[in-house]
Amino acid sequence: MWDCYKPSYSTVHLYENRSEQPEEQDQDYKDRTEMKKDLLKTGDLSLTLKHPKETDTGTYRCEVYNKDVWRVKTVELKVKGNIRNRSSSTDPTPLMADQPV
Repeated sequence: MWDCYKPSYSTVHLYENRSEQPEEQDQDYKDRTEMKKDLLKTGDLSLTLKHPKETDTGTYRCEVYNKDVWRVKTVELKVKGNIRNRSSSTDPTPLMADQPV
């Protein structure tokens, strides 16, 4: 499960029982999140947030429960205003995190 707990709590994306659970997702994130399709095989639980907004700024957490194992990863996201449309940009610099998350 990916959730945002600061500034307020909301369910960002839920993957449970080998399937996504969109009905559990907060409406503000509807149709804006995506996880890899083969996440159970690869162990890649990264989340893509499409069309980030300034209001998406906050503390996000990925929680994984598997039998007796519980893991948590926390990520700080800061979205600044004036996000430009990359499709019209001539800047070839790829958008990526400066460290794996």
